[in-house]
Amino acid sequence: MVVCIALAVAALLPAAQSGAAQEVDSTAVGARIRAIRDTTPARVTPRGAFLRSLLVPGWGQAKLDRGTAGAVFVLTETLAAVMLVKSKRQLDRAKDARGDSVFIGYELAGDGSPVLDDVGNPVPIFEPDPLAARTRSRRQQLEDWIAILAFNHLFSGADAFVAGHLGDIPRRLTMRPTVDGLELSASIAW
Repeated sequence: MVVCIALAVAALLPAAQSGAAQEVDSTAVGARIRAIRDTTPARVTPRGAFLRSLLVPGWGQAKLDRGTAGAVFVLTETLAAVMLVKSKRQLDRAKDARGDSVFIGYELAGDGSPVLDDVGNPVPIFEPDPLAARTRSRRQQLEDWIAILAFNHLFSGADAFVAGHLGDIPRRLTMRPTVDGLELSASIAW
């Protein structure tokens, strides 16, 4: 390993020394930089991308031209918001059912005949609504969807922040199928 590093340094050292005596035409470089600035869209800062995605997940990714990542965050946000509304409705129904009861039948005597009240009507049997017992689990589901929404906002913001810092690095990732699965390779120019 040390030998490989030493060979790489030895190979790069003469190239760096030979270029030191050359002068660069500053007017050509300046014109090239101005041309690049004129064609490059205004870059979003990492902080700006973070704040955008923290507010609306996917917005920072959209500003950084990362449409697929932004779409994933928007889809997650939409799904979680729909499930939050559904869970809230289910919790409200369970809370409303706390005072309700459900008819399950009539009281029967030992011989199987119905027991009658003072007026001569059969005596009904009621149980508490079983939906009322689900209040606690429905509240937990609602809290879980709130947590997923909060996580989506934070993760979207963090993703946009990192993408904002890495936006000027050229993408040189390739993925290809192999016999054993997929191979991911990255090339870095230095």
